[in-house]
Amino acid sequence: MKPGVYIHIPFCEQRCYYCAFTVAVSKPDTYAAYIRRLVREIELSGFKESPGTIFFGGGTPSIVESPAIAAVLGALAPGASEISLEANPGTLDDAKLSGYRDLNVNRISLGAQSFHDEDLELAGRLHKAADVFKDFEALRRYGFSNINIDLIAGLPRQRIELWRENLEIIGRLQPEHVSIYMLELEERSIWSKGGPDIMPDDAFAPFYEEACERLDAQGYIHYEISNWARPGFECRHNLKYWTGVPYRGFGVAAHSFSAGKRFWNTASLTEYASQIDKAVLPTGGSEELTPQMRLEEAFLLGLRRMAGFDIWTVAEAIGIRYPSDWFERITALQDGGLVSFDGRILKLTSAGWLVANGIIEELLCPTLLSTFEATP
Repeated sequence: MKPGVYIHIPFCEQRCYYCAFTVAVSKPDTYAAYIRRLVREIELSGFKESPGTIFFGGGTPSIVESPAIAAVLGALAPGASEISLEANPGTLDDAKLSGYRDLNVNRISLGAQSFHDEDLELAGRLHKAADVFKDFEALRRYGFSNINIDLIAGLPRQRIELWRENLEIIGRLQPEHVSIYMLELEERSIWSKGGPDIMPDDAFAPFYEEACERLDAQGYIHYEISNWARPGFECRHNLKYWTGVPYRGFGVAAHSFSAGKRFWNTASLTEYASQIDKAVLPTGGSEELTPQMRLEEAFLLGLRRMAGFDIWTVAEAIGIRYPSDWFERITALQDGGLVSFDGRILKLTSAGWLVANGIIEELLCPTLLSTFEATP
């Protein structure tokens, strides 16, 4: 299967209060130098494969002009079936949209987060709800037929009535894909240093349950814990992450995975520039995935997908033997209505989606790297 390619564009007009990603609030005259080095990194890497998917993430990729996107795509082999680009409302214009269309960018992820100005202002977003509607209409006008909208549930003091309105607006706009994230207090975010009170975990349940119910009624397929899509519009790039397909990342802090090894670039823009200027790849670190790491990842990614995963395929690939008492844990979780298991495919039920991390911990601790064997 063709690998995915991730391109990190770190620039933002402002850091949102909840954000913990590697971003830079920089002047526009710094963008060109970064793009030039990004293209140089691709050249230095020797990566010549034709990617199956390309994803421009950030940061705010839509903050740079379309010729910058063209330069990056020109450094990669052609043939990607899906080229995604993240965009913040208020940063799009006719020149960019025309350029994206001409470059065969065929999937836009619009970071709405909410359709209500009070939510957006509290979260440190610069755009207004009107910008979301304006940009969505412009995307349709330019022929984009694969649009994702991001929403955040559980923003501080967010009212359930406004959340229901957000979901009703999704029904009116009819994007092809919807991503909904539960707000988490990330260590590197501005809010981690002090800010409004974040909802306790149990307060998220009504928001998530509303999303599941309303999006299902609107015809969306819930294919991953945080993602819904019209049939055939699942994000192909993200599916590569979730199914263990190799991917290559370029740009500051970008991660890559291939042949059981994970490696990543430096998160420092200064170091990134210095290394590239010396014709050295800006590697920040690497790790070989141990059997335990592979096991944890298989369960974490497998249980996030609504289709679940084949436990015996995982066992064979990693070389583990499930201890016999492990199946007692499965039975207990089934009796509690949290998982479904048919003897081969393990997946979460709707009740299990809200407590996924706890279920995964229950299934993996103590370790499954055991000498006891259970067979299908």
